[in-house]
Amino acid sequence: MDEELGSASVREQLITAGIGELETHGVADFSLRRVACACNISCAAPYKHFKSKEALIEGIFDYITSQLNLLLDQVAAVYSNPKTCLAEICIAYIRFCIANPHFRAVLMLSGRKLPLAERVESYMEICFPEMDPVEKADRGYVIRSIAYGAALLLESGELEYSDHIIERIRENLLRELEW
Repeated sequence: MDEELGSASVREQLITAGIGELETHGVADFSLRRVACACNISCAAPYKHFKSKEALIEGIFDYITSQLNLLLDQVAAVYSNPKTCLAEICIAYIRFCIANPHFRAVLMLSGRKLPLAERVESYMEICFPEMDPVEKADRGYVIRSIAYGAALLLESGELEYSDHIIERIRENLLRELEW
């Protein structure tokens, strides 16, 4: 049992150090050696937890995605109105990015469809079942743009992170969800 806990702890340390490595060096210059060094373990130790550098990078993306999805699931469980729920999911995404700027940076490197994109597409189907598919896709794109753009502007300090600004973002999202 202790070995399993220790193993999980090293795995988590590798993921945490890997997030910093990806943020600093990107995917192309990702170094398993630097990650191991940051964890104060041998260069061979990461291979006990991940088959390869690519497997660790996938593990990092999976970890961040699971953390974000957990939050978005919790938000979705609170709201029964799908339009309100979608707006609040976007707000939760923005707050997640502000609280974890290195996570957003890493997710952008993944080349995968982002969890918010999947949620917006899903909710657009629920909110607007009769809407023309092209218009539905366009509105979904605008909603994602508001969330992604707001997160970047808040993170960079271009927008002040305040309750007032979050409320303005929420209003803009809800306006886009009118039909």
